[in-house]
Amino acid sequence: MITQWFNPAKNNHWADWFLKEHHRFTITGLSRSGKSTLFTSLMTMLKYRSEGGYQCLPLLEYLPAELVEHMWIEPIDGFEMFPVEQHIEALGKKAWPSPTEDVYGFKVLVRLRETSGVKKHLLPYTDVVFEFIDYPGEWLTDLPMLTKPFTQWSDSAWAQQMNRPQRDYAEQWHDVVAEFDFDQPPEPERVEMLVEQYRNYLLYAKQNGITLLQPGSFLLGDTGFDWRTHGFTPLPSSVSSDVTHPWTKLFDKNYRYFQKQWLAPLKSRTFRQADKQIILIDLFEGLNHSKQHLYQLKETLSYLAEVFSYGESGWFSRNILRQQAISKVAFVAAKSDLLPPVYHDDLLVLLKQITEGAVAKIKDKPVHFEHFLVSALQATDPGSTPSSLRYRGKAGQYIEAEFEPLPESLSAMSSQEHFPVLPASVPDDYLPRILSGRGLDRLLQFLLGDSHE
Repeated sequence: MITQWFNPAKNNHWADWFLKEHHRFTITGLSRSGKSTLFTSLMTMLKYRSEGGYQCLPLLEYLPAELVEHMWIEPIDGFEMFPVEQHIEALGKKAWPSPTEDVYGFKVLVRLRETSGVKKHLLPYTDVVFEFIDYPGEWLTDLPMLTKPFTQWSDSAWAQQMNRPQRDYAEQWHDVVAEFDFDQPPEPERVEMLVEQYRNYLLYAKQNGITLLQPGSFLLGDTGFDWRTHGFTPLPSSVSSDVTHPWTKLFDKNYRYFQKQWLAPLKSRTFRQADKQIILIDLFEGLNHSKQHLYQLKETLSYLAEVFSYGESGWFSRNILRQQAISKVAFVAAKSDLLPPVYHDDLLVLLKQITEGAVAKIKDKPVHFEHFLVSALQATDPGSTPSSLRYRGKAGQYIEAEFEPLPESLSAMSSQEHFPVLPASVPDDYLPRILSGRGLDRLLQFLLGDSHE
């Protein structure tokens, strides 16, 4: 159980300015990138480090354990609390945390004792505040749609579907469109049937590792967009090019409703201004499928880099105007425990290649960025050789797997080459494994440290 502590000075504006050090994080992660497990592990580590004196996060010099007086967690106004206890309970039942289908916000506040002579008497402590927001990864890929009119989005969606790997999963959807009679008026039954067929394609493609899917909001349950009432699909260019066509007029109307009534409020409420960004990437999803999947992941990350505001904010902007831009970016490959450490350098090379397009969008701005490999929960053990791992299968049996080296580069992969991913179950000793998670201390040290170090 994580204790809910409360900050006695949280309504004191003077204390907010002089006793608190704020860090606002946006953790940008596509669906199934591991955000929920990362949040769960991070909150658990900070709790045990501050309350239990457990020496996890050993390389995190910025928050020395011996100076931590208290740590507490608070919700962010307007957001539900992140369900960390539910996730811990799920792990105890050998189930990985379920994907996020709603938005959650929380603050982690760490109170540090001052040690320097002057500050010790005038300002006896400093509260370091971390703000996190968790959201469905499906929302993320929809944000670029805010800047596109319907016909442009429709044409780009068709172009994506004509290329691999989407093409491999869009055949049934394309057959539906080829046989569909667009001369018939867009009555509700026809509209719902066409939108449902498009949504089926999105669901099928997502199940097979496709990341660039729009609208991702159609894929969620009650927390998603009402696609039955205001749905739309890409239209063939012979239809979308005619702005007077009944189907174009209706889908353009529904698309603008989606932008104004769903996406715009979603962006302003959920994707708040932040000064630090973690871009969480599951390379294993792509490796498990094909070279084309990895190239598409690279394209997706490049698009998403255009959504956020990058650049270093001055003191006046941060503290008086309350305006921020992202000044630090961490590109993070999650689940690194699924590969033997002997191949981690190769995984880091792959991560840098996959993020080349995104880096190109920010490298000329005053932004500090680095690449990291992280394991939020160590689900594997060393094998009998440096290139092997042991893990628990679904039936609880102990299995050893031998790994081949990763390719030297994306271009070196053959078109049909893929690398199966270990189906590791939640270990019995999941809590000690969370507390010994690898890479989070280096990640936090980079994000919290001085930009000019």
